[in-house]
Amino acid sequence: MKKQLFFLVFSAFLGVLPMFSQQIPLQNHYFLTPYVYNPALAGSENHAIIYVNHRQQFSNNDAPTNTSFTFNTPVASSGGFGISFFNTSWDTASQSLAYVSFARVIPLKEDQFFYFGISGGFGLDRVELKSINNPSIPGLQSAEVSMAYADAQLGFAYSWKALQVGFVLPSMFDHEPLDLENPDDNNFSSLDFDPFRGVLLSASYMLPISESIEIQPQLLYRINKDSSNQWEAAAIAHIQKQFWIGALYRQQYGAAGIIGLRIRDIASISYSMEFPGSLIASPQYNNHEIQLGIRIGAIRPPVKKGFKIIKEKQKGTPKPRYYYQPKRTSRSG
Repeated sequence: MKKQLFFLVFSAFLGVLPMFSQQIPLQNHYFLTPYVYNPALAGSENHAIIYVNHRQQFSNNDAPTNTSFTFNTPVASSGGFGISFFNTSWDTASQSLAYVSFARVIPLKEDQFFYFGISGGFGLDRVELKSINNPSIPGLQSAEVSMAYADAQLGFAYSWKALQVGFVLPSMFDHEPLDLENPDDNNFSSLDFDPFRGVLLSASYMLPISESIEIQPQLLYRINKDSSNQWEAAAIAHIQKQFWIGALYRQQYGAAGIIGLRIRDIASISYSMEFPGSLIASPQYNNHEIQLGIRIGAIRPPVKKGFKIIKEKQKGTPKPRYYYQPKRTSRSG
């Protein structure tokens, strides 16, 4: 019976192994919430903001489903704080990740800023076999294999006028794989410090076309130690600071369309649909992604175009307080 159980667990694990090798799930709305990929940009907006993102293939029950929750806010004069949670479920397996982030911004010149941030958290990989119907193996319905582990991220960003570039180490620790032969021995994984097992490079620019339209091209390049590298490019048109529409292409995954709007400086909603590429054979398996943003608290004093440092005298405080805000076409909440 032990050999049968091991074979079933091993087969299930092979089916979800690609999911466990992917740390932060792919998202199409990172142009609205760059903190989701880069901890250095926690608090880079001029207000606290919550984002909820859900990504799913509704026509394919075996496809992965991704849900994320992020919160980030400016802190004190030049800091940022964020919380992020990611969950990916795939058939009988799931992966959960949770991080706490701290960021700092350093003004270099009036229109230049350097950001850095770090995240620390935990992950949980789990394989459940409840859906496998095999009455010949007693106790299979309650079988589960899981492994918890710690993780950390490090991110940097540099802004000059309408240009922003980023460098991220999205997963600095490698952890042990699930012990399939001895499920009861899976508790908390030992860690292997391997900061360059993955690297994420990013670049974006805000290009004004007219008084009411700006185009935001964006590039991402992922360097992966355990899998092939991947690039993606997006172009988003921001219209009257209220609407956006654009397109994205991700290597091996295919193209996607994006559309959304901002609601009275309080909330935003955005939708994206992917058209399958070389990794998906059937055209019916389109990914659908929806994101909701909700602003919390008041918006800080408006800033002029560009990257300005605004001094505001505080009551009883002799030192000025510095607000920083990269130029953005649309506030996403």
